[in-house]
Amino acid sequence: MGHGGMSCGMKTARCLMVLFNIVFFLIGAVLLALGIYVMVDPRFQKLKEILPLNTNAGLERGLSYLEMMAIVVIILGSVLLIIGFLGCCGAMKQVKLFLTCYAIIVALIIIFEVAITIYFVVFQSNFKESFVPKLKDSLRDNYQGPLGVAGYGPKPTAYSLAWDFIMYNLKCCGVENNADFNGAVQWNRSNPWADPLVPQSALFRYPLTCCPFPNGQSNWNSLPVDQLNEVAQCAVSGTGVYETGCYNKVVEVLNSAKTWVIVGAVIILVIELITFIFTLALCCRHKKDTIYYSS
Repeated sequence: MGHGGMSCGMKTARCLMVLFNIVFFLIGAVLLALGIYVMVDPRFQKLKEILPLNTNAGLERGLSYLEMMAIVVIILGSVLLIIGFLGCCGAMKQVKLFLTCYAIIVALIIIFEVAITIYFVVFQSNFKESFVPKLKDSLRDNYQGPLGVAGYGPKPTAYSLAWDFIMYNLKCCGVENNADFNGAVQWNRSNPWADPLVPQSALFRYPLTCCPFPNGQSNWNSLPVDQLNEVAQCAVSGTGVYETGCYNKVVEVLNSAKTWVIVGAVIILVIELITFIFTLALCCRHKKDTIYYSS
C-alpha cells in the first residue's frame, strides 16, 4: 500500500468517528429542543417559582434553578451539535483544523466531566445543607395557601401555587417534612368550613394540598379546588397528612434513575475517549501525508 492510501484500520476509525459524531449531533439536537421546551412550556413554569436562586419575594425578575438547568441543557446541546459537526466534517474531509478543534473540545469535556463527578461525590451533602435551608426560608416567608384559587381570600402568588401543585402531585408536604409550615408568616390558616361548635376546627395546621384527595388521582395541570373542603378535616387535625418532604420525594425520583444515569455517563465517557484517540490518529496520519507529499 502506498503512502497516500488509507489502511483498513484507519478507514474503520474514520467510519466510527462519523458514526459517533452523528450520534452526538442527534443527542445535541434533542437536548437543545428539550432545554427550549422547558423554558417555554407553561407546565414547567409552575415549577419555576418553587426553585428560586434566593428568597427575594420578587422571584419573577430573576432566574430560577429550573431555568438555570434549562440553560445548562441548551448549552450542552449546542456544544454537542458543534462537536458532531466538527467530528463528521473532520473525519470525512480530513480537515486538520476541524480535527484539531474537535480534539481540544473533547479533551476539555472529558476533564470537565471528571472534575464535576468528583465535585458532586465530595460535595453532595454540602449542596443539601446549603439548598434546603434556603428553600425552607423561602417557604416560610412566601407561602400563602391554596384557598385563594377557590375564592376564599386574595389570589395567591405563583410561588404559593407552585408549592401546592408540587405537594398535590408528588404527595409530599413541605421541604423536609410537614413541620416546615409551622412558621409560615403569610399563610392565612382560617378554615372557611369550620364547625362553629368545634373551636379546634377554626385553623388549619397543614395546607390542604398536604392531604390525600378523595379521588386518589393526581393531575399536573389542575388542582381540584371543588374538593378542598373534603380534606379540611385532615388539614386541621393532621390525620392522614403526608409525612415525607418534597425534597426527599424529588431525590427519590432522581435516585430511581441513578443507575441508568451512571451507565449512560460511563458509556458516553468511553465513546469520548475512543473518539479522542481516533482523532489523534487521524491528525497524525494527516501530518504524515503532508510530509510525504511535500517531500
